[in-house]
Amino acid sequence: MARKKALEPEILPDPEAWMVTFADLISLMLTFFILLVSMSTLDKTGLTDVSTYFEKAVSVLSSGAGTEISIVQPLELQRIVSRQELMLAMRQNSNVILKNSTLEHHVRSLIVKNRLYLRMEDLALFEAGSARLKPEHIEAIKRLAQMLATSPGLISVNGHTDSNPKLSRQFPDPWSLSLARAASVLHILEAEGVNAGRLSLAGYGPSRPVSTDATVYGREKNRRVDIVVYR
Repeated sequence: MARKKALEPEILPDPEAWMVTFADLISLMLTFFILLVSMSTLDKTGLTDVSTYFEKAVSVLSSGAGTEISIVQPLELQRIVSRQELMLAMRQNSNVILKNSTLEHHVRSLIVKNRLYLRMEDLALFEAGSARLKPEHIEAIKRLAQMLATSPGLISVNGHTDSNPKLSRQFPDPWSLSLARAASVLHILEAEGVNAGRLSLAGYGPSRPVSTDATVYGREKNRRVDIVVYR
């Protein structure tokens, strides 16, 4: 008796067969994009040029593994950046210089109408009724002065008090007290190399408050010495 021929199994169409072709297409596209990226990569010289310009225009710190802080001189930045960018760089420099100093949390750097304000709290700098700088802060002010000595622009040192400051026989009114306090800071700037022709001095007393005199907090904000860099 002849053996019956085995029936071949029925082959049904695979509904997911298209995914193989699709995966191949995606692989080819990925390879193509990787090729484009590799062809457009800058050479070492180009990357170095871009890094140099970016560092000068934006950053104030030089790269490196050392722990020493390197400040980019604002006079160098002046040649390649705008006035606003220069002010930003100077503000950043001041923050770096005062970091970990006794004045780190007592100086605010503000930019208002193309003027840089280094606003120092009166309470931190002086005893009540005195225009003599506290010795522990003199070194921090010297470091700030050394930065300003290499910066462009004019510098005005302005003293301010609240409406009812504690006075003494030496300072019978708020204006003389605010002027003397500003002068104490200005003398350090000049001693550390800031050209005297760039410096000016003003004592405004309580005439230019930045906060209310109705609260203790407001009066503390009004008592201040501003170093203003402009033009």
